Amino acid sequence: MSEHPQTIQIFLPSGDPQGIRTAAITTRIVQVIEIPRVRLEAFLAMPEAGFVGVYVLFGENEQTSAPMAYVGQTGNLGTRLKQHNEKKDFWNRAVVALSLTQSLTLTHAYYLEWLSITRAAKAQRFELDNGTIGTKPHTPQAMEAECREIFETFDILLTTLGRPLFDPLIRARVVQTPVITPHHTYNPVASEDAEQEFYCRASGVNGRARYTEEGLVVLAGSYGRTEVSEAFLKNGYYQKRQGLIDQGVLKVEGSCVIYTRDTLYKSPSSSAAYLLGRSANGWFEWKNSVGVSLGEAMGRYGATEESVAE
Repeated sequence: MSEHPQTIQIFLPSGDPQGIRTAAITTRIVQVIEIPRVRLEAFLAMPEAGFVGVYVLFGENEQTSAPMAYVGQTGNLGTRLKQHNEKKDFWNRAVVALSLTQSLTLTHAYYLEWLSITRAAKAQRFELDNGTIGTKPHTPQAMEAECREIFETFDILLTTLGRPLFDPLIRARVVQTPVITPHHTYNPVASEDAEQEFYCRASGVNGRARYTEEGLVVLAGSYGRTEVSEAFLKNGYYQKRQGLIDQGVLKVEGSCVIYTRDTLYKSPSSSAAYLLGRSANGWFEWKNSVGVSLGEAMGRYGATEESVAE
C-alpha cells in the first residue's frame, strides 16, 4: 500500500454510519461500497448494483469465531450478492469495488479477483472461504498495470473502512533515523528501521513480537508453556487460549504451545499470559534487546509488575 497524503471521501446515503457507506479517493474513479446484509435490498435499488466489479463478503467462522472473508468477481454485483444471500451463511457485510465510469470489464474483474485472493491469503488476516487461490488469468500487460492501480485503491479504501484484508500484520518500511540534538528525545520504537522487536522469555518460553500502529504482533514461531497456574485458569485466559488452539493460531507440541502465524493483540498482557501460563502485565514482560520494557519504551513509566486486566 502506498503511503502518501490522500483525501478520502466517505458518504452515508441514509445518514446512518452503520448502514450503507461509500468511499472513494477524490482523485480516482474507483469507488467502494460497504453493504450490511440487512441493507442488501437498498443496495439492489442503487444503479451501482448492475455494475461489473469485485467484492468481499465479511463475517466469522461460526465454530471458532475466527474472522472470515470470501472474495469474488461478477458482471452484475446485485445479482451475485442476491445469490450469496441465499446460499452463504457466514457473512454479515459485503464490500464491493467498481468503476464510477463503468470502465471495468470482466477481464479486469478476473485479474482483480485473483490478485485479491492471493494478497489476502498472504496477509493471513482472515480465514478465506474461497478454498484454492487458482491460477493467474492471462491479462494484457497494459491492463495488468491498470488492475494493480485499481487494486491499490481498493486496498486503501478497505483499510480505511476498518477491513485491512490485504495488509500483513508486519509491514516492511524504511524509516530515517532522526538527528539527535541535546533537546531531542530519542524514541527507539519510532525511529529504528521498522518496528522494534520485543521479547518475552522465561523457562520454556521464547516469545518475539513487534509493537505496531495496531498493537502488539506476536511473531510466528514464538512458543510458551502448556502448564498453567491456578490464576490463569480462574481469569478466563485458559478458555481464550484454547480458542486460539481451536482456530489453529496456536498448536500444542509436547509441553509447548507454538504460534503458527503472526498474531495481533490490541493490548500486550494477554499475549504474555498465553506464553507464560500465568497472569502477566505485558507492558513489563515484553522487553527489547537491551532489557527495556515495552511500557518504558512507549513512555508508560508507571508500568509495574502487577497484572493488568484485559
